[in-house]
Amino acid sequence: MISLYIGLGVLILLAAILILLSLRSGQSNQSNLELHRRSQRDFYRQRQSELRSDFESGLIDESQLNELSQYLDRQLVTESAEVEQTAISASKRSYILIMLIVIPVLCFALYDHLGYRHDIALQTLQKEIVSDGINDARWQRYQDIVERILAKRPHSGEHLVMMATLYRQQGDFAGALPYYQRLEQLYPQDADVLAQLAQARYLVAGRIVDEQTRSLLNRVVAIDPTQATALGVLGIDAFAQGNYNDALMYWQKLLLQLPPGSVEVGVISGGIAETKRRMAAAGELQAVDVSVSLAPDLGETPEGVLFVVAKSNDGNPMPIAALRSPLLTDQAWPITLQLTDADVIRQGMRLEDFSEFVLSAHISRAGTAIRRDGDWVGQPLLVELNEVAGPLNIAITSVQGD
Repeated sequence: MISLYIGLGVLILLAAILILLSLRSGQSNQSNLELHRRSQRDFYRQRQSELRSDFESGLIDESQLNELSQYLDRQLVTESAEVEQTAISASKRSYILIMLIVIPVLCFALYDHLGYRHDIALQTLQKEIVSDGINDARWQRYQDIVERILAKRPHSGEHLVMMATLYRQQGDFAGALPYYQRLEQLYPQDADVLAQLAQARYLVAGRIVDEQTRSLLNRVVAIDPTQATALGVLGIDAFAQGNYNDALMYWQKLLLQLPPGSVEVGVISGGIAETKRRMAAAGELQAVDVSVSLAPDLGETPEGVLFVVAKSNDGNPMPIAALRSPLLTDQAWPITLQLTDADVIRQGMRLEDFSEFVLSAHISRAGTAIRRDGDWVGQPLLVELNEVAGPLNIAITSVQGD
């Protein structure tokens, strides 16, 4: 706030200097103008007297008198016009002087009317929160300031997001909902805004996806097929409806967007595993359990992604199926996964289309399916599908490149 007042003070000082200079210049110009007009009148009268004297003494006749008098009148009119132009220029300077005063006043009034002084108060409060932490009193002040800004500028997307986020962080999705609805009007093609609105509607409705929420979610994935919030809600709804194919599709897409080691990875991985288990139990998928263990002498598990890859035994480098499981920061071993028909990469094929395949596992530090030096790897396992009677066990035992 102090910086604002300093800036206004500097502007006022500059305006005052310009005004004083203009006033001094105006006074000087006005004095010169009056002297010039007085000289014009005196010269005109003197010249008229001289012409009349010349006529009476016979130096000029009547026609010459008339001609010289007309010339003198024209000269007076021309010089008077020039004086008036000078007066107009002085008037323009006065107009500029007035504008020098009016414009700063209007700018300050507009600045106050649009609530920008509240933005300065908000910035000060944000610095205070960063420095001293948040409490109930500061939250209330934060909310009050942003509400005052929105009262002045109701279409400020930045401040609408602030309020929606504030309510969401407090778990008050009903409070956040009106702000997301206003944001939708401002940004109808923003996938993140639409997804947050859909999620708020979903939670306010008691975790039910109604037709309007479903329409919002469909708009989101049409704009951005990888939008994480929408994929999560669609997956939960599909699972609740018993539509496990769709739930699996949404959650597998979502898993690709999540950072390794995050809490969300564990939740979504658990949902995928449960979905596969139910589909396998219902006979909708053929599934093979895979248990991946880690040799103790390798040490602490690195950050990365576990890949389990099945390839045909005929030398074709294209995988049959693949599992991708981001590791948690406190990952427990062994990890049990299910390799199912839903994980088959080759279009239109199922696990049963391959009588045997080679199964391998590795931990990729870079998060890619292609192995690199430094990745942790295990020995491949030849699997004859018809003879699988229990979990397939793979141990990761070495570091590639060592």
